[in-house]
Amino acid sequence: MYGIIRSYKYKKEDGAEIARIVRAGFAPLVEAEEGFVEYHWIDSGDGEGASMAIFASKEAAEATTFLAGGFIHDQLKDLLPTPPHIVEGEL
Repeated sequence: MYGIIRSYKYKKEDGAEIARIVRAGFAPLVEAEEGFVEYHWIDSGDGEGASMAIFASKEAAEATTFLAGGFIHDQLKDLLPTPPHIVEGEL
């Protein structure tokens, strides 16, 4: 198993909209990927959030990196203007 956590900073007032877009748009995309195990979006309520994804293998997790980058660019670039801090590794 392999996990990736991507943490973001954003305007506090944008948290609910980011969560809505991620849950409605990105979560179904990543869930359809081969090797997908689990995905969650966490909103601290204070201008910070993170996605946590678990995959069957490192290769499956890496395949979603471009998917995530493309989704953010297309759907969230104004709400998440800075790149995430990424932590990943074997579980």
